[in-house]
Amino acid sequence: MLDIIFMLAIWWAPVLIIIGFLAMLGKIEIAAPWLIASIAFYTIYVAAVFSGFHIPGFDAAFGETQYNWSGKLLAIATSAVMVIATVKSSKNLCFADAGITFKQREGSVGPALIAIALMIAFIIGLQMLANDGATLDTETLLYQATIPGIDEELMFRGLLLLGLSMAVTGKTWTLWGAPVGWAAILVTIFFALGHSIMVSDGEVQTIWIATIYTAILGSALMWIRLRTGSILLPIIAHNATNFVGQFF
Repeated sequence: MLDIIFMLAIWWAPVLIIIGFLAMLGKIEIAAPWLIASIAFYTIYVAAVFSGFHIPGFDAAFGETQYNWSGKLLAIATSAVMVIATVKSSKNLCFADAGITFKQREGSVGPALIAIALMIAFIIGLQMLANDGATLDTETLLYQATIPGIDEELMFRGLLLLGLSMAVTGKTWTLWGAPVGWAAILVTIFFALGHSIMVSDGEVQTIWIATIYTAILGSALMWIRLRTGSILLPIIAHNATNFVGQFF
């Protein structure tokens, strides 16, 4: 438990420092309740992932499981409940604000598919450079083709982006048709840190190469989310890159 608390503090510290610095420069305005809510969203999500919860009989389907299926499924359900509660508690919000919509912005699907193709090419190149062999067991392929995209896109590019977009307001830039604000940048930084800095038995472990490639992939996923206005294609992109990467 202490490792998880320490890890959360390490992930959030740079984001909060950047927010404070931008506020001092007058670049953004901060809505403290939404910032606190955003931190709470992610803390609750992490608690669900590492809860130790097990769906009765589920793990037996694969014998001895390699992945935290039950924890991730609980996290997905928890994120969904938090999205519903957040949207329903505000008259000014709708599910599309969290990317929960099948509707894609006009003219966005083609560019998004190109971005997905580039992501897949990037991950293939990265895996070929790593040359650590394919992982083709049934559980790995099934897991990577389904869970990561739903779980992480719903949280990062869905709920957390919504929360930080309400918490931090300022200038928005248009990048190849996608409206990019500070919240999107902060979520992408947080995503990269969360995939590269871990704490085990009080010892901080940092994989810097993971920071770089998850920042690149996270930026692409964020661009697709903002360009399309939906987490649908980011979910597909996320799962596709994870799945394809297992073959190299």
